Amino acid sequence: MSNHSIMDLYTDLANNPDKDFGWDTGLQNARNHGYKEEWIESIPDEIWRYCAAVGNPFNAGEFHEGESILDIGCGAGIDLCVASLLAGKNGNVFGVDITPAMVERSRQNANLAGMSNITVYESSIEELPLSDCVVNTVISNGAINLATSKEAVFSEIYRVLSHGGRLFFSDMIKDETNPEASCCAKESWANCVAGTLKSDELIQLLTNAGFVDTRITDTNHYKTSASTIGATFSARKI
Repeated sequence: MSNHSIMDLYTDLANNPDKDFGWDTGLQNARNHGYKEEWIESIPDEIWRYCAAVGNPFNAGEFHEGESILDIGCGAGIDLCVASLLAGKNGNVFGVDITPAMVERSRQNANLAGMSNITVYESSIEELPLSDCVVNTVISNGAINLATSKEAVFSEIYRVLSHGGRLFFSDMIKDETNPEASCCAKESWANCVAGTLKSDELIQLLTNAGFVDTRITDTNHYKTSASTIGATFSARKI
């Protein structure tokens, strides 16, 4: 995988949210994933144009006011804004993304939404710029499949989570109901295809990283190719 190809694609998305990238985006995409109307009403319409969610990590477990939430691969910041609503004024929300244009866009969107408890870092998700045990909850939406070393990503997530902290993430996985549509070398990492794993492979990586209560909470309609499908997972740090 080339980080340049990922950056090129997501720079394009940051600058051209209404472009047809071959997968669902925008406000209707958020509604299709069950994002609550109260969130949609509280966050400016302009921000929802950037919604390229592959699932809804907020449905995977409970979120509490006053907690600290980290979004891995935060993109244009839609989930950061939702997390800000859930954490409240006494909570803190952090975002990490490797694409400079997305980092800038997410900061702009946080300002547009009037959310002052959001901090965004430009960084690889395989080496997080946070101290040990500093966040209560980690979320992610369509980003972990882009990492070459998912072991490093889960190890870093485990490190920054507080004891008993929770991980809720949506991502693309291999669609095992359609085995004939197998990935091939020509399929793109940047389009969330070539880097996907089977659900049990992801759960094994989570277990290897030390997580407990690891499970897949649902699959959904979202597809980036015939061989992939959206899914959501939850796990907990002991």
